Amino acid sequence: MNPERAGKRRVGGALVLLLTLFSAACQAPAALLWLLAYTPSGAEPTAIACPSPQTCIAVGQSGLFLDSQNGGALWIPANSGLGAALANFNLTSISCLSGSQCTIVGNQGLILQSTNGGQSFSITNVTTNGNLTFNEVVCQSSGSPACAIVGDNNTLLLQSSATASWTQDLNVLSAAIGPANFNQVFLLGSSIWISASTTSGTGMNALLYSGDGGQSWSLLVVPQALAPQGVSGVGCLSVSTCYVDGTGALLETTDGGATWSSALLLGEGGAQMPPSLTGIYIGPGSTVFAYGQNGSLYQVTALAGGSVSGEAAVPQILPPAAAQLSFTGMVCPQALSCYVAGNSLAISGGIFYASPSGASGAGSGVP
Repeated sequence: MNPERAGKRRVGGALVLLLTLFSAACQAPAALLWLLAYTPSGAEPTAIACPSPQTCIAVGQSGLFLDSQNGGALWIPANSGLGAALANFNLTSISCLSGSQCTIVGNQGLILQSTNGGQSFSITNVTTNGNLTFNEVVCQSSGSPACAIVGDNNTLLLQSSATASWTQDLNVLSAAIGPANFNQVFLLGSSIWISASTTSGTGMNALLYSGDGGQSWSLLVVPQALAPQGVSGVGCLSVSTCYVDGTGALLETTDGGATWSSALLLGEGGAQMPPSLTGIYIGPGSTVFAYGQNGSLYQVTALAGGSVSGEAAVPQILPPAAAQLSFTGMVCPQALSCYVAGNSLAISGGIFYASPSGASGAGSGVP
């Protein structure tokens, strides 16, 4: 089956199921329409952050560094202040606090930081391990640690405040999760959650959790029956309410990880392959998205009424070619006005934009 036909079939099936649920008096939001805001001419985008509603930065492979000054309608190559040196790195994640601090991480142990809202960056490496890849950086406006970086080989770096140095947290090894790559990290006050995979890439059925800023760690077990291939992403609305996802699995806990329940993945079933989910994004207004490979992008919502209740994941409406992309990072500068970075080794990816009104960024970003 060609990709375009497969993509149309996937979107059509999702809409039929949504209509069925509505007829049963269930309440679920309509899927957002996502359109291309930027098409790369070379290196693929991997992550996005917005220091302000109008200013956004996207990073990616081979040092891709893009800037938007009009809320994402137009993306252009930006000056990071580091020149051609970035071309030797794959940039994997970016996190920005409102109007000030931005941090970018990548392979070869790269850490870049900005104190002027992303106008310029400086290299602040704390490791000389050229084989180390950092997978995600996350910062929070209040709480300690201020920022966290996770990477391969059980690597966790913490920053106690926005101006402090990065320090490696070796306490995390006390949780005895074994050799692992840390995939995603979430901060909330003094609480830290980390999702991990084996060094061969298989998701694990446990989260690393610290409630005291990384001084002590424990394992939160995720039942293998609910996530047969483990979990890869994590995000939390509160200390008690968290979401994890993995291949064919999207789970919620409302009691701090003591018990887990499966969310209903709308639009899946039959001969379709289960979605390969790899990340969770928590946005403004307690919005929850799950994203991953093969064009997987869902908004998580509560269903009520009719014959179905609990949490459900609504598949988003994307261009057919997006079924070949991996989504690796997203941001919502405002409630449900969101960007997601899609990339692929086979086809051109891009930055996709959606809003409740259906409007999308109009610029290709190619000068």
